[in-house]
Amino acid sequence: MCPKMMWPESVNAGEVTYPPGGTLGPRRQRDVQLVVLHSGSMTVWVDGVARRAGPRTVSLLLPGHEERFAFDRTLPTRHSWMQARVAAPSDELRGLPFALPLSPAMADLERLLLGRAIDPLLLALGASMLWRYVAEARAAVAPASAPVESALRFVHDNLARPLSLRELAHAAGVAPAHLSRLFRAHVGTSPMAYVWGRRVDAGVELLTGTGLPVGTIAERCGFQTSFHFARRVRRATGATPTEVRRRAWARQG
Repeated sequence: MCPKMMWPESVNAGEVTYPPGGTLGPRRQRDVQLVVLHSGSMTVWVDGVARRAGPRTVSLLLPGHEERFAFDRTLPTRHSWMQARVAAPSDELRGLPFALPLSPAMADLERLLLGRAIDPLLLALGASMLWRYVAEARAAVAPASAPVESALRFVHDNLARPLSLRELAHAAGVAPAHLSRLFRAHVGTSPMAYVWGRRVDAGVELLTGTGLPVGTIAERCGFQTSFHFARRVRRATGATPTEVRRRAWARQG
């Protein structure tokens, strides 16, 4: 069980989508809060210091600080949040990274929390999310291993062609199962989930920054079909590739 001092007195959760260019605050944070970004991005000024988080991340906000939010200027920002009232937040929460990659474990806890669980379970899920963040943050601040760095470079250099876990493991010089364990410890997700996330990010960059046809962008980013590319982009951003481009160009105009 989590130490008593980290057991929430109350837990609230919800989900909201801000339109491009949306803002929030300034406000004074009263509780411990985890913010999960599904699409878009946000910049949060905490006591005047800017912190940024992108899609598929989870961010930690601590009580007692003034916050001001600015959301993605070109894309809708969909995020969910968990807010825990903790009488005495543990020192374990202080000094942690502002944002981490959204791990499968954290995503599972978030889905359960948003499932409108009964109150006792809400408290348990809220505490579990806080301690999960602590554990993943400790792993994230540890230096990435050489195999992980090799795999990340290989993905960056070969994003346009088909990639497999076995191929990534060979490039990293370790067994596939071992590479998966290293990725979860240092990156917060699986090797192939990282590949597809990087492909979507690269695709959105080309959509918003070039006039290349959607089919060409899909091919350059390693998608077998434009349909597959569009499905992944919509899952990440809530919009089709055409809508992503139109919104970005309308903002630039």
